[in-house]
Amino acid sequence: MDAVAVAGAMATCLLVVGLLIAGLIALQRRQNRIRQEGLQRWAAANDWTLVPHPQVDWATRLPGRNGRGVTLALTGWLWGRRASVADYSYTETTSTSSPDGHGGTTHGTQTTTHTFTVLVVHLDRPSPYLGVQPRSVFSRWGRALFGTGTALGHEQFDKHFRVVGEPGMSPYPLHPALLAAHVDGTAPAWTLSGTDLMTFRQGRLGDPGTIPQLLGPLYRVADLLAGQVARR
Repeated sequence: MDAVAVAGAMATCLLVVGLLIAGLIALQRRQNRIRQEGLQRWAAANDWTLVPHPQVDWATRLPGRNGRGVTLALTGWLWGRRASVADYSYTETTSTSSPDGHGGTTHGTQTTTHTFTVLVVHLDRPSPYLGVQPRSVFSRWGRALFGTGTALGHEQFDKHFRVVGEPGMSPYPLHPALLAAHVDGTAPAWTLSGTDLMTFRQGRLGDPGTIPQLLGPLYRVADLLAGQVARR
């Protein structure tokens, strides 16, 4: 094959690749537009509001800490409290290396975008930073071997969970019923800063009709923090 034919074949390949990329971008934009229209319809039907790029500081408590990662939020009232559900993402870049087939190594980078659904219940009274998180393996080992870590006197809670922040400064005491809910698996890991009680889960929000179901466990935490009987 002569040089002209090779150049023509390469140009054709590049054209095909370019068309495929353009098609995928157009498809993704269309899917995002359809999704946003569906979220807007749900919000309007339920007296909620869809806010693109809300001005919130939730990223400091989320993986990746991407200050621009919250791209939209749905906010409204549910069960007597205001709540928000938001899209959040961050992109991670890692170095890669692979054999080049000639005894050497080819180096490059790989990017991965992680997506999350952020769930927030807005409480009445502000609080310093506070939360309950599962213990890591190393934290459990440290507690078992050396007795390190905060202990609240609830054996199973202290074994599997840890309190973060300033519980002594918060207007919301960690009632025994809340500790028991964590042990029972009916309360999610959460953090509270100001009036925003927050948890998150991997993946973007799908059907907005599932919002009450997704928020239910966090509302249970809100009830128990306020010293009320959990209604969810």
